[in-house]
Amino acid sequence: MKAIIEQKSNEVNRLVNDLKDATSILVFEYHGVPTKIITSIRKNLHNANARMYVAKNNIFNRAFKLANINFISEMNGPNAIIISHGDQIVPFKEVNNLIKEYGKVVYKKGIIENSTIIDNNQLSQIASIPNRESLYSMVLSCLQAPIRNFLYGLKAIADTKPQN
Repeated sequence: MKAIIEQKSNEVNRLVNDLKDATSILVFEYHGVPTKIITSIRKNLHNANARMYVAKNNIFNRAFKLANINFISEMNGPNAIIISHGDQIVPFKEVNNLIKEYGKVVYKKGIIENSTIIDNNQLSQIASIPNRESLYSMVLSCLQAPIRNFLYGLKAIADTKPQN
């Protein structure tokens, strides 16, 4: 009996440590999603420096209380938590894809950078935001556009003048 209690305590402590350092947290009910899909989502999240936890709701509730996160009251049903330590948008994209594919997935709550609570209406808006690398490339493209257009103009002028 003590071994089980110690194991649960270790699991709660591990979750608390992950929750304290998280850039985003997402809670959703995954009822009806095949195991194969959950495994592929976990791989995608692992590559994006995020983790998906599936545990009993009692463990999740204890971890939230110890981490001083009070954005969700009591959880019921088969819940999963995605904790991201990298790109904040990746968990929202994955869950939004699940909701589109399987209607039974229920998004509960999310939080970004320990302050902004995301409700159900904002999920699809946040999921449509490009990832960090894409945003960087968009900004760089905007910065390069005036120089590129200027050089195209110079080349067009040079092409119209006869060469000696």
